[in-house]
Amino acid sequence: MTRTGRTVVVTGASGGLGAVTARELARAGAHVVLAVRDTARGERLAAILTGSVEVRPLDLADLSSVRAFAAGWDRPLDVLVNNAGVMAIPEARTADGFEMQLGTNHLGPFALTNLLLPPHRPRRHRGLERPPRAGREHRLRRHQLRARVPAPTAAASCAVTPAPPGAAPTPRTT
Repeated sequence: MTRTGRTVVVTGASGGLGAVTARELARAGAHVVLAVRDTARGERLAAILTGSVEVRPLDLADLSSVRAFAAGWDRPLDVLVNNAGVMAIPEARTADGFEMQLGTNHLGPFALTNLLLPPHRPRRHRGLERPPRAGREHRLRRHQLRARVPAPTAAASCAVTPAPPGAAPTPRTT
């Protein structure tokens, strides 16, 4: 499948699955941006890849690096592959004080994705597309919004309803 004319950012592309993903996307014709923490490793990989490849620094454990990467982005982006991550590491903190796995695997990619999204343009409202009287009988009244519904008690939420006679037994999970 050809990806000619597409721009793809691959995080964590200097090794492992990210490197393979970048290689295959470049081979398919995409312009691939290797978003890597270690730019020297990224450059070594870029040198052996065929196709259009560039290397940009990105450390997902540092939100200032994420903001800098996004601020330097000046063209349309077709695909973002959030591949980078850490696992089974000693307890550590990100530059922003978050636990390292949370910051690198979740907060950094979330921030990057949202910063690279195109700005939202409100759609022109074309009016309601429903029959004129539809929904009138289900309007909420102010007193319904203030109504208090009692929360179920612990005993009620843990109650077991016996199975009807002849029902198949439920498998137990332990």
